[in-house]
Amino acid sequence: MEQDNTKYWLWLVMVLGTANAKTLEIVQMHSTPKELYYVLHDPDCSLLAEKERLKVRKIRLEQAESVMAHCEKNGIGIMTWESELYPESLRHIFNPPLVLFYKGDPSILNGSMILTVVGTRRPSEYSMRVANWLCRDLARCNIVLASGCAVGLDAAAHRAAIEAGTPTIGVLGCGVDYDYPRENREMKQKIVQNGLLLSEYFPGTQPFPANFPVRNRILAGISEATLVLEAGARSGSLITANLACEQGKQVFCVPPADLFDARYSGVAGFLRDGAYPVFNYLDILYTYYLRYPHKLTMYDEEDATRTQDSLIFDEGKPAPVKKAPARRTVKSVPVAEPEPQPESIEPPDWMHEEHLKILRMLAEGTQNINDICTMLGKGFQETSVVTLELELQGYIVDIDRSRFELTDTARKLSVIRKEGASSD
Repeated sequence: MEQDNTKYWLWLVMVLGTANAKTLEIVQMHSTPKELYYVLHDPDCSLLAEKERLKVRKIRLEQAESVMAHCEKNGIGIMTWESELYPESLRHIFNPPLVLFYKGDPSILNGSMILTVVGTRRPSEYSMRVANWLCRDLARCNIVLASGCAVGLDAAAHRAAIEAGTPTIGVLGCGVDYDYPRENREMKQKIVQNGLLLSEYFPGTQPFPANFPVRNRILAGISEATLVLEAGARSGSLITANLACEQGKQVFCVPPADLFDARYSGVAGFLRDGAYPVFNYLDILYTYYLRYPHKLTMYDEEDATRTQDSLIFDEGKPAPVKKAPARRTVKSVPVAEPEPQPESIEPPDWMHEEHLKILRMLAEGTQNINDICTMLGKGFQETSVVTLELELQGYIVDIDRSRFELTDTARKLSVIRKEGASSD
């Protein structure tokens, strides 16, 4: 069924255009893209604008089948929204791509610890040294590095992974078969051998400048976090970092080599706003090691033969015998009486059901904006308005760029206290 629907997915994107946020909304109104194909051909269909109706009549299904034949002939894979290969993390971002073209192994998109690495195309010597050092060690720990296959720091991240024998992912702003940039041709061939090239743009698509900011939402979406190596105030790398924040993901930044150097001003701004500074690969590894213990390897730089938890456990050396601490007399301390719990308060009149749903959700623990969007069944913009109202009124607090928790005032609300009592 999935293969049968591929041509309809392709046709739909050809009609409405790549990265059109309207496409998914229309798809969700119908059970299959095949059904939607016939609905859009109905003269009375009101879902499309006049220009889009012209495309429906102009673009034939045979053209989509021709794309499929071209991909099969040239070793290009196609995954659609309904494919089992489609990365789960992308389903939860704003405007997810409905069709992805790839070369290489798409299975690494699911289940791997993926870190997006971004930076300028014209890096300083300092940033290149740091990139080679950091990315080499991260790759040795089996972290899959994703970047944009551009010259400069993107290429440094990919090459570090290739040298470490770890898969790496290149997310392109052109077709996966387009030779761009030419100086990275050999590198891209090596990526395909042990990693993945990925693009939402049809084969043969040229690298138009407008493609790259749009591409960045995928680059941020497939990974757990984003590492910014060097970025000025207007660097495209900051687009990826901002998108990662909007998706509720962590952003790591390498501290500037020189605070007076404009090449690092973008990084400085993110560090000021709460991004995590990175002084060593362990700053990133420790964050995710417990989440991916079966995937990641603790790499020991002093002894490359010692891996797999070598920085936490060392079975080769006997543990030192610790002397028992001397006994000492402990004076009894009277236990203070517990303070009386504050009386519960009723929610103010301006709160509606959406506010209360968010408060009940946060009563169970810290949540990011994506989870709140899913719970409400609303988009990022609508949900942000509701969370902002609660934040301004002092009921929730943003603790880490789009991650929220309740304030003490909110915990006094009767709806929260009753919810907590009923769950015990």
